[in-house]
Amino acid sequence: MKKLNFIILSLFLVFGLTACDTVDFDDINKNPNGATEISASGLMSSAIMDYATITGRDYLIRPTLNVQYQSQVTYTSEMRYSESKASWYAYYVGAMSSLDQVIKYNQDPDNQGATLNAQGYPANQIGVSMILKSVIAKRVTDTWGDIPYSEGFMGLENLAPAYDKQEDIYKSIIADVKAARDMMDSNEDGPIGDILYNGNIAQWKKFANSFLLQATLQLSKKYPSASDYPAVEFNNALNDVNGLIETPSDEAWFQYQDLTGFRNPWFANRTRDYFLSQEFTDALKGNAALNPTSNTTFDDRISVYAKNTSDDGVPYGYSNGSGSGKNQMSTANYWNADSSLPMLTASYTYLNRADAAEMGWTSEDVMEMLTNGIELSFETLDAHHGTAIAGNAATYAAARISDASSFSNAQVIAEEKWVSLYPSGFDAWAEWRRTEVPVLAPATDFLNSGVIPRRYNYPVEESSLNGSNYDIGVQALSPTTDNNSSKVWWDQ
Repeated sequence: MKKLNFIILSLFLVFGLTACDTVDFDDINKNPNGATEISASGLMSSAIMDYATITGRDYLIRPTLNVQYQSQVTYTSEMRYSESKASWYAYYVGAMSSLDQVIKYNQDPDNQGATLNAQGYPANQIGVSMILKSVIAKRVTDTWGDIPYSEGFMGLENLAPAYDKQEDIYKSIIADVKAARDMMDSNEDGPIGDILYNGNIAQWKKFANSFLLQATLQLSKKYPSASDYPAVEFNNALNDVNGLIETPSDEAWFQYQDLTGFRNPWFANRTRDYFLSQEFTDALKGNAALNPTSNTTFDDRISVYAKNTSDDGVPYGYSNGSGSGKNQMSTANYWNADSSLPMLTASYTYLNRADAAEMGWTSEDVMEMLTNGIELSFETLDAHHGTAIAGNAATYAAARISDASSFSNAQVIAEEKWVSLYPSGFDAWAEWRRTEVPVLAPATDFLNSGVIPRRYNYPVEESSLNGSNYDIGVQALSPTTDNNSSKVWWDQ
């Protein structure tokens, strides 16, 4: 992002110093067919699609490799933890900056009126944008650590934005999502640019509360006590009058189309390069072999996740892995151009409630929450993929409750999060770093220090174009090196 800004500024300076001041370029620089005003609805819908369709190894696949959902068989460097720089450009310049513009445009008194109201009640436009921006900011800070946030959306006004501390970013995210939830009015028009919930503000309020459960739990490694602020905020969201995502009909799923700019992000990648890991397929089948979980019961979700339930996956972490005759992600359910993908589900909400209850943050029944979380994972897959596995959910859930009595509640809850979050690699990777469950063995042919990555390395341009702030960000890591084995603040 800084590199682009630097190039733009450089071109501006060169052009300005060499141009003849008697020439008027005003009319030349105007696009007669361009928009004359900002379209808040257009910015919101484009931000949602920008975020939902980001593809490629760093923006989509690498986290699924880190948590061993998949194995690479052709180009294996990501699976073996290469120390490569990773760009955050698409998050900042695409989705988050568009949402920031929607917020500022709706807050500007000069823009109030019928034209703006026709795009949705301004407070609802602001609220939805604040929630979405917070969701993306969580992913970015979870992935890199300290990042530009309070100064991250100033464009050419600030070419070297300060890095905010991760704890401060989390506090801002929590405060913003609460404020967004409370400012929105279900009796007023929702944003017409909302292509996720189609302007349904009641559902956005539930989304906000379920997201707050996720965000506050992410801090439990740093603040485990029920009296600490993350637990307090968890309970505030849990008991909020607006409710939570508790059924498949309340969930947020991205709906794709086979059109340029609207395709499922997996579709742009070669299926023959990625196979389900044997670790993951063994866990789903309840096999011993490379199973990193306590599960010994066949899990019917494999019939939704996998292309062929009878095939094995590819053993993880080798430089010369072969995919011949091995299992792949279900093309129909996940890899087609129009296959839908989850953003936040009822299953994850209930599993977070089980997690919090097990830690003593709440008085809810751990086993009830765990059972609901497992069964809803089956139900939502049926609802969104047209499968028929929910009838087997109760039997599987009962077996996992029995496993919890032999191992531990916390272990089974974390293992079930790992399975139910598939294929949402970033969320699963954040959960795994917090709990280190399931017990995943690092890649055998590793390219780093032999540690499953805890973060991404900062973008290459940060050290050269924003050096002093980059150095501050690195100093917040443990150890204080810009490597993928260093831990971000909440992971220390």
